[in-house]
Amino acid sequence: MHTFYVPPPQIRTDTAIITDAEHHHLRNVLRITPGVTVRIIDGQGTVYIAEVCDTGTKNASSEVRILSHEFYRSVPPSMTLFQGLPKNDKMALILQKTTEIGVTQIVPLHTEHTLQKPSQNRYERWHRVVIAATKQSKRAWLPELGNPQTFQAALSQLDHFSLRLLLNPDSNPASHTQHIREVLRNTPQATTIALFVGPEGGFSGTEATLAIEKGCIPVTLGTNILRTETAAIVAVAAIAYEYQQKTC
Repeated sequence: MHTFYVPPPQIRTDTAIITDAEHHHLRNVLRITPGVTVRIIDGQGTVYIAEVCDTGTKNASSEVRILSHEFYRSVPPSMTLFQGLPKNDKMALILQKTTEIGVTQIVPLHTEHTLQKPSQNRYERWHRVVIAATKQSKRAWLPELGNPQTFQAALSQLDHFSLRLLLNPDSNPASHTQHIREVLRNTPQATTIALFVGPEGGFSGTEATLAIEKGCIPVTLGTNILRTETAAIVAVAAIAYEYQQKTC
């Protein structure tokens, strides 16, 4: 059964309207016809089973009739990935894979080592990547893609998190960097987690110091130095693995 994302304002009691890229995918890519049953997500926990009524022969939208619906509560912990903007379009891979794994929010960061400033078109493409990954992984909750912000602005939000992790490849004992596994296992009750991952070149010394002063715990993923996109995916997977085990 094919899945489509429909924002809550476009869902009524008995019907839903599919527009824009989702309508194009339904009508022109999948060539779905009236009478076909589809799955609809609103990105806020509700999943609908619906029957296609009209594929937009006279307008740029499709209409479906809702047959049933079910609400799924979000599974803790809430994970926010503060990702230093990488070069080229590595961000798309990070968004895709961390969404599949279970991240709650992704915030692109401008840091001292950031080499790109995403255009509006690229940002909109990133949003489509998040939607596609949410549908592919059968998630009921759509991760929030935040607007790009500065490192300092991100640090000002840390009071909202019960656990704050700064990915730091420097495993020198003098830096007090711990393996992420040990930190997670010693913090079993964390409900809101902030994870900071730097771009190519990592965070600057000044940025790392500021983050630690704000309560971030410097962590490592091991002795190997990973690319930023690999590090983000592995770190989010480690968090999901540890806490999913504890809730089984």
